[in-house]
Amino acid sequence: MAKRRKNKKPVNKDAWLNTYADMITLILVFFILLFSMSTIDVEKYKKLVEIFNPAAVFETTGSAAESDAATSPNEDITVEEIVDLEDLYQYLSQYTKENGLEDAVSIEKHDKAVAIKFMSSIFFEPDSARIKAGGQQILADIGLAFRAVEPTVRSIRIDGHTAQADSPVDDRDLSSDRANEVLRFFQNGYISDPSKLLSVGFGQYRPVAPNDTEENRAKNRRVEIIISETDDFFSDIAEGSDTAVVVQ
Repeated sequence: MAKRRKNKKPVNKDAWLNTYADMITLILVFFILLFSMSTIDVEKYKKLVEIFNPAAVFETTGSAAESDAATSPNEDITVEEIVDLEDLYQYLSQYTKENGLEDAVSIEKHDKAVAIKFMSSIFFEPDSARIKAGGQQILADIGLAFRAVEPTVRSIRIDGHTAQADSPVDDRDLSSDRANEVLRFFQNGYISDPSKLLSVGFGQYRPVAPNDTEENRAKNRRVEIIISETDDFFSDIAEGSDTAVVVQ
């Protein structure tokens, strides 16, 4: 008696395609995940960096770099944000750096005053008291800052200084004329209360360096502006004050 043959189940030759499709899908998901991880939210990353390192400054390259310890956290300030002498000091320091004036301008912060020293060559030609066009622009920018802080200050003094040199111009007259020109500039467009303005011409008699070289004489030819919360100018910027902060 013949044996019955068992019916064999047909083999699906395309079954491997299911496994292959699953593998491709997983690889695709994996690469999507990698891409999503590589796309970083800049603001969130910046906040994360600041949390772990407050001194870090986030750069446009997307990396973090240590900031200069002397840099103030409030360095970026606009004229509209100025309300007191501290803000004025921050703004003037920022303005000096942004305009490349560090070699010609120095700024000092005292308890109740801010003092700014300009080399006179920024504003004046030799033996002249007429303000140059470039100097007028600098004074205009500074004048806006003075206008903002005017309600909180009592006095703004402009000092003119010259150096020992052979010149047909009297040094006292020249220093006084230059200080007066700067004063009039502020009075005519920026300071509403002229009683807060004062100009002084010291001539060559308050040098900051020996008059033995042209470089030193250039340092002595300067214009100083002292913005004070009091009327006691000289004590506000007393020489050797421990509270002075200088930016050059």
